[in-house]
Amino acid sequence: MLLGLFVLAGTLVEVDRQQMWVLVHPEAGVELLILVAAAAAATARTFPVPALAVASLLDALPYWLPIGGAGYHLSFMICLYMVVARCPRRTAALAVATVFVLQVGLMAYDFGWLWGHFFVLLAALSVVLPTALGVAARSRQAAVEALEARAEEAERSRDSEARKLLAEDRLRVARDLHDSVAHQIAIMNLSTAVASNLLPNRPEEARQALVTVREAGRSVIASIGDLLTGLREDNWDDVEPDYDLAELRNLVDEFRTLMPFIELDLSNHRTGTHGVGAVTYLVVREGLTNAYKHGDHDAPVHVRLHLGSESDSVRMVNTTRHRTSGFEEGFGLRGMRERVNAAGGRLRVSCTDRTFTMSAQVPARVGTA
Repeated sequence: MLLGLFVLAGTLVEVDRQQMWVLVHPEAGVELLILVAAAAAATARTFPVPALAVASLLDALPYWLPIGGAGYHLSFMICLYMVVARCPRRTAALAVATVFVLQVGLMAYDFGWLWGHFFVLLAALSVVLPTALGVAARSRQAAVEALEARAEEAERSRDSEARKLLAEDRLRVARDLHDSVAHQIAIMNLSTAVASNLLPNRPEEARQALVTVREAGRSVIASIGDLLTGLREDNWDDVEPDYDLAELRNLVDEFRTLMPFIELDLSNHRTGTHGVGAVTYLVVREGLTNAYKHGDHDAPVHVRLHLGSESDSVRMVNTTRHRTSGFEEGFGLRGMRERVNAAGGRLRVSCTDRTFTMSAQVPARVGTA
């Protein structure tokens, strides 16, 4: 609307033959043309090409009719700017070339084909100036759109990274809960079963089994407390503890109370070390827990553990209670696979008929003792 008012004001003046600015007293027909020129400038943002066509036609009429001129030319420049700034490049280039030829040609014709006349150069400049401004506006708009696109992409990347970190934290919480709780629950379960069987005839041994249940319960509470403390205090790092070989043998002995046919084949080829990395220890514990939950307790469970200078290898074979037609990994094996992969190792699991096999290769922890 403001552009239209500028056009209306400019249409009331023109340059006479003495090259002087003079006022124009519009007639009824001229007033209509003034309004059309103002309307073209006002609608150029929405309809740039039609507006430029109308403004160019009105800008040419003062060469033959006394209807004023400055306002029409102002409308023309506004419409040309909008075409260059908003239309496709090919359309804008064609429009600029066309109006440049018309503007310079008509002005040279009006001054007797004096191509070097000041007003001929001014006519050329009146095309070049809005074109340059339109190109600058287009470039600025493209830069703004590029910045917005990069900002949106960065926001999406941040959201994606946040979701990824959240998913990793959720997996870690689930894995650590399973590692810290599931084993102790299994110990409590088997100890309770032992206590119920021994209570009538061997109450002292049953009492000892119940003590084991109590200690396992305390261990569960302590493990959950440590996990919650780490989450609240933001000191939940990736440092895993090491386990002594005696702790590994005690782990096997615990499971032997309910699965008496566990066979442990342990070979240690590390010079001067007597420890087991956390991942290796947890692989053995997960395998024994699976054997207890899904295996035949009267069948042998073979555990072979090789502690090498560069890597540890674990192979566990047990017999399941039932034949399996399809095997799916549960939360425990899934979490253990993630833990082994994170350590740079690999875990393989297979179940054929009633034979369940789990093997793992885990890089040795430097400095394990």
